[in-house]
Amino acid sequence: MFWIEAQSTAVIALFVFSLTYVLAATAFCLAATLSRRSVAQDLKVIIPVTLTTPLGVVLGLLIAFLASRVWTNLDRANEYVGREAGALRETVLLADALPPEVRTRVRQAIQRHLRFIESEEWPAMAKGQASLESIAVGLAEAMTEVLSFAPTQTNQRLAQERALVAIEQALDARRNRVRLSQDEIAPIQWTAIIVLAMLILVTIALVHIDKRLAMAISMFIFSTAIATCLVLLLVYDRPFGAGGFTVTPIVLRAVMPN
Repeated sequence: MFWIEAQSTAVIALFVFSLTYVLAATAFCLAATLSRRSVAQDLKVIIPVTLTTPLGVVLGLLIAFLASRVWTNLDRANEYVGREAGALRETVLLADALPPEVRTRVRQAIQRHLRFIESEEWPAMAKGQASLESIAVGLAEAMTEVLSFAPTQTNQRLAQERALVAIEQALDARRNRVRLSQDEIAPIQWTAIIVLAMLILVTIALVHIDKRLAMAISMFIFSTAIATCLVLLLVYDRPFGAGGFTVTPIVLRAVMPN
């Protein structure tokens, strides 16, 4: 599903609705063909509550579970980015209390880290290829610079301690951000949704096998509902992805010191 999720929301919606309606049309044509055969009389005795209801409950629970996780991930993504931006901004502000040469080097290190995030790390997260094996060189340099001098004043010692804590918080937020960028709905879960939806479409078709108008209306309503759910899952599945609704580094851009 990666290539679908990398598209814009409009393209995702168009693809999902088209695919769902094609599946519904396939089930409709199959039922229409069977309605002309003697087996149609046997299929008519299927009671909706024996198949449609249990399948609908299972599908609804699965979608609810995935939706809950998807929106939780989106909230966590915004939280991690905001926490990282706040920690970096605090580091820049605390650097003002350090000696001029140290302050300059700390600001430059933070700038390099922000450029690395936007030019390399963020595109890698969008592709699901970001890894913690890549070191945040800018933050490492900033930490080294903060530790490179012995404070002679109380305010410098306090600023040094607080700056180190802020850098550690930024590193922790980055680790969580990168890990979250690798989280997505597994292919087996998408397969389960599609299989359950197809089974429900087939059951609806069989229940209304001798009433084509009722069959078409029922299948259209259900396929529209399931397509809507799938679109929502796809556009929010990967908060750092390249398509759908994603978290951007705009908050981190505001941290960039002049």
